Amino acid sequence: MDSHWNLSDHHKRICLFPIPRIPRLGAKARDASIYLSGALFALGWWFFMDAVFRSKNWNYDDGFKNVSVAFVDWVPGICSVIGMIVIGSIDKAALRSDSFSFTSDGGTSIAWKARVFLFIGFAFMAGGLAGSVSVMCIKYLLPSYGEIFDFWGICNVVQNGCIMASAAILWVAQSTESEYHYAI
Repeated sequence: MDSHWNLSDHHKRICLFPIPRIPRLGAKARDASIYLSGALFALGWWFFMDAVFRSKNWNYDDGFKNVSVAFVDWVPGICSVIGMIVIGSIDKAALRSDSFSFTSDGGTSIAWKARVFLFIGFAFMAGGLAGSVSVMCIKYLLPSYGEIFDFWGICNVVQNGCIMASAAILWVAQSTESEYHYAI
């Protein structure tokens, strides 16, 4: 069993089971991943903006209550975008390094700071997705306004899911080493 799990090297990793490494993507696959990430981001915002425009132009004369997309519907998407920006702005090499910097606070690890920053970014994105599910349930599903209003809540969840998937794909694409990396 030791040879299968390679437990003799337990000091080199955190988990007992092997975690697969991110595969190296070729130049074309890396570019395609970045374009796919951007397309998912745009698709998520397209779904949400569709719900916004439909809610403002909806004919409420048919006996429906006046329910429209308000600022509370925008907050989860804004949180997810902030999380994506935070995650995308982290230097990936800083996450892997365990060197100490020469700072005024006594040499706090750069990797520790980068990991905390990464956690904050993921917390923003998770909060955005949880917020969109909460808004969908509390504002659209519980009062049972009708199926079209449920669709507006679903659009909000789809938007945040697309932003999270976009951030994950962009993270993998940027974490792979480029063939055109030059050390200057």
